[in-house]
Amino acid sequence: MHCATTKLSIKGRTLKVNDRIRKIVVGENKPDPFKYGGVYPPNVFLVSGKDKSVFIDTAHGKPEEIQKHLSVWESEGKPEIAGIILTHRHGDHIGGAAELSKHIGAPVISTAVEKTAIENESSAVVNITPNDGATLQLGDSTLNFVHTPGHTMGSLCVYLQEDKVLFTGDNILGLGTTVISPDEGDMASYIKSLHKMLNYDIEKICPGHGPEIDTPNEKIHELIAHRHQREIQMLELITSGKDSMDDIFNAIYKDIHPGLHNTARRQIQAHINKLVEEKRIEQTGNIYRIVQ
Repeated sequence: MHCATTKLSIKGRTLKVNDRIRKIVVGENKPDPFKYGGVYPPNVFLVSGKDKSVFIDTAHGKPEEIQKHLSVWESEGKPEIAGIILTHRHGDHIGGAAELSKHIGAPVISTAVEKTAIENESSAVVNITPNDGATLQLGDSTLNFVHTPGHTMGSLCVYLQEDKVLFTGDNILGLGTTVISPDEGDMASYIKSLHKMLNYDIEKICPGHGPEIDTPNEKIHELIAHRHQREIQMLELITSGKDSMDDIFNAIYKDIHPGLHNTARRQIQAHINKLVEEKRIEQTGNIYRIVQ
């Protein structure tokens, strides 16, 4: 089903990642001090097989984004869309799902963990919740659904077997590190998910924001090492007597923009939660101590 849409002045970029993958980006790469490393607009991917295609994520849902996504779909010959796959619950990834689904008649897909949040935070209805390891056949292309909790507890990666490409949503960004916020995600789960990704034969990462990554294993190991080094830094600070949230924040994040202070504190708390769970530290209020 294809509904008529009002023609807009379509801005944005469509990049051919390879013969199966089109990357759609609407918006500019503008520095934003209130976004933790996130100066890139969201990436949307159209992945096509011989018989069917899928969209992976849908950006904010602005009219110019919807029009661009439909324009790319039309330019590819209006293939049957087997699903609109949402990697996680955040508005810059799910915002266009309902409208896009209405225009092309495709089901919305997410993990079961994210379904309620997506439906509460948007007008989309999630129709399919694949299990970890489930596959979707597009003809000559096979997608694997990989549950990767961390950035949010229902975050989802998608692995394109034939091209050895992993779509990571916001679990891995094109540049920098992602946010792990205790109210939506979990640091221990995130690190386990990074290790899980290493079990796949990956030649390219297509992230939720920013450029593709052509050295995927190196990137994943770099992210694991970064989190490990942050934990060591925090344990050393606590051991030295800098044992409060304020102490750790002031030692680690000396020069960041005030708009990022709360985000940085949530990052610290995510690490603290992991260390407490592992019984490496104890927390009393905002004071921490090493478990002997």
